[in-house]
Amino acid sequence: MPARYELLYIIPSSFTDEEIGTIETKVSGILAKYQASIESTKRLGKFRLAYPIEHQRHGHYVLVMFEAEKPNVAKIEENLRITSELLRHMILRADEAGSDQKYDLVQFMEVNVESKEDRPRHRDRTPATRREVAIKSQQEIKSGVEALEVGAQKKEDVIATPDMSSEDLDKKIETALSEDVTGV
Repeated sequence: MPARYELLYIIPSSFTDEEIGTIETKVSGILAKYQASIESTKRLGKFRLAYPIEHQRHGHYVLVMFEAEKPNVAKIEENLRITSELLRHMILRADEAGSDQKYDLVQFMEVNVESKEDRPRHRDRTPATRREVAIKSQQEIKSGVEALEVGAQKKEDVIATPDMSSEDLDKKIETALSEDVTGV
């Protein structure tokens, strides 16, 4: 005994309306090949996909209600899987899908984005704050260089000279170790 099914498939938005009609005819041919009787075919419209599929962000949704035997539905599913024009498809039993309910789908609307010239370059920074940031970073660089120079001078004090005795060297090492040297 044939059961009632619902087929929802998505066609990439790169196809024209005429090509979509051709694809719908192809899908109807697959259904007819496996003794499915089509009750209705309805284009639901062009919608944005939740995530990109095969580099497509939008697709045309088509809903088909049909009746078919259960073994034939598996063959239809198999043929739809290898159809290259479809991004995705899904077949559900009509009673499980809730096909008697009304769909509230939001149609895709093109959005005009303002041109590049109309947008401000840096929304969070004004010229004054950019200047302040540059001055602050220069000051940080100068203070870092000064700290390195002071550290280099302290190291030079510890380094032994060729005419220094081993006792003098030991004293310098002890004084260097006893000092609290931080940041160097």
